[in-house]
Amino acid sequence: MQPKVYGRFVPERKDDFAWENEYAAFRMYGPALRPENPSNGVDLWLKKSPELVVDSFYYREHVLGLPYHINYGKGLDCYKVGHTCGAGGLVVLANVPYVPGEVDGSSMDLSLFVGGAYDRWEILEQTPEKFVFKLEYDSLEVNGNKLQESITITAEAGKMLNRADVVLRGECKEELWVGGGIYLHDSVENVYICDHCGIAAYAEDALSDKTAAEMNNFVPQGRSYIAVVTPHGGWQDIFDGTLFSVQPYELGDTLTYYFGACWSEWSNGEESFPTDESWFDAIHL
Repeated sequence: MQPKVYGRFVPERKDDFAWENEYAAFRMYGPALRPENPSNGVDLWLKKSPELVVDSFYYREHVLGLPYHINYGKGLDCYKVGHTCGAGGLVVLANVPYVPGEVDGSSMDLSLFVGGAYDRWEILEQTPEKFVFKLEYDSLEVNGNKLQESITITAEAGKMLNRADVVLRGECKEELWVGGGIYLHDSVENVYICDHCGIAAYAEDALSDKTAAEMNNFVPQGRSYIAVVTPHGGWQDIFDGTLFSVQPYELGDTLTYYFGACWSEWSNGEESFPTDESWFDAIHL
């Protein structure tokens, strides 16, 4: 059977962990990248078709010297993560306790937290139609508290969204809201939110990052599409440049959310998403 999903540990690129389904490719950052202050966010690679591209992109970059930031016809990496949740990574929102004598006596201030590079990886299942792996993080800091994060990600053939099962352990007295987030590089007008179904979706110029635009000689590359979903509603909003869909969370529990992405230039036979609205409609279904 021709594989429709794929993933692997990528030691030749500073311990990336990369995977893909028919709709898009993704990666998360490992220990070798830690000196560059990465996040536990998700990077997005746009794909022209369901064809698997992860190995070919890395081969072009590291063997042939052809950067995967340039579109050679099959897609490109043009999404900038930095120290953010990126395209569907974990976000934690918490209330910062009021300190007497500071500010004006208001009871709470809200903060959003993301972590750093993962510490360990494990592939749990790998078939032509399903790929499951787990990443563990030893230090996710929330209001000065060090938490441990475990995230198990499942990618399946025919499903637009990855499943993320998250467990946080440690001690934190503040109320926590946990789920998936999308860092916004472009206008907040390109956002779709469905409160009762837990959807937060986004569309942006694929070349919203200046460096990617320069590398592609400012030739337009269509639109990037991203979505995060918490299955039971929760809270969808924008804070600190991040669109999120989160739920109340108790340490030690397993929280499940979904995230995925695609490209306006992607197609699979008659299936495609040529407009922002077509992406939002597809996620809403």
